[in-house]
Amino acid sequence: MKKIEIITAHNVVIQHEIAPLIKRIAAFFIDAAVLFFYLVFSNLLLSAFTIGSINLFEDSSGIASLIYVLLLLPVFFYSFLMETFFAGQSLGKLALGIRVVNINGASPSIGDLFLRWSFRMVEIIMSGGGVAILAILVNDKKQRLGGLVSNTLVIQLKSSRSYSIKNILTLKNKDNHEPTYYSVIQFTDEDVLLIKNALERQKKFKNKSHNEVLLELSKRSAEKLQLAEEPKNKIKFLRTLVQDYVVLTRS
Repeated sequence: MKKIEIITAHNVVIQHEIAPLIKRIAAFFIDAAVLFFYLVFSNLLLSAFTIGSINLFEDSSGIASLIYVLLLLPVFFYSFLMETFFAGQSLGKLALGIRVVNINGASPSIGDLFLRWSFRMVEIIMSGGGVAILAILVNDKKQRLGGLVSNTLVIQLKSSRSYSIKNILTLKNKDNHEPTYYSVIQFTDEDVLLIKNALERQKKFKNKSHNEVLLELSKRSAEKLQLAEEPKNKIKFLRTLVQDYVVLTRS
């Protein structure tokens, strides 16, 4: 799965999976279905104003046209309005767990979303989606033209891979690893995964922010284990905790 690494304002690197094309197409069809049922409901609502052969709008065609226009406006601005009020998600994107974000990982501004939406007519509606698909296929960050000009992209909120504590480490057992901190069994899988991920991020991106995260994790872990003194080698301490946890809970 294609991933993108986003560096936040605090110099912390966050990794996101870019939403696959098939999910974006599926989200489009879900949104299209929503709009279809909206139009059907609107038509039924308007038919209520017609009794037999007498159209209540017959002498007020201007009002009828205005009502039709008002009912069609949500269809025309659907994606822009939904993504503006629902943090980069339409109903289709919400259902499939994908979202529009700014290239720096923040929520896109109204201006970004409007610029992105303004290309939708040419990219998707007029070309049957051909232009958008072509742009996504040839672009490294899988952005359509609207995404390129607005500095936005579509990410997947949930990883396509499901990791467990067994996946994050070459498993050791009591035959080749003697645990040091037996009380680590009070930790949860989520606690240990957090430590392991923090260690990996610090190893890959050696900067002040990631070092501070490890220092805080070391401090909190030592407190939770009720150690008399926090070990001086923080990285070794945290790695030992992960290994001890795996051995004590999985062997």
